[in-house]
Amino acid sequence: MSTYDDLNRQFHDAFEAADVTVDELWLRYFGLGGEAGRFEVDAYLNGAITIPPLQHDMLAHAINERLDAIAPPRAPYSDDFQDAEASGDEAEERS
Repeated sequence: MSTYDDLNRQFHDAFEAADVTVDELWLRYFGLGGEAGRFEVDAYLNGAITIPPLQHDMLAHAINERLDAIAPPRAPYSDDFQDAEASGDEAEERS
């Protein structure tokens, strides 16, 4: 089970891995409906203030969306190839 410190470290590691500035993160967060101001987000990221859980989750979501966007491609599993073959057979049957 993760401790509070572990989760806090993971959150900050994810922010750093997202490779965005506070301004860029705030724009993403605000676009999702986040209510905290840019300076509040900066203060939260630096541990100076707390924000409500929903606002934290929206900030985490903005970080995770960025991580999804920059993630390298994942290697497909064998099931993926079988699914592709089945889809290809269905496409050929429709032709």
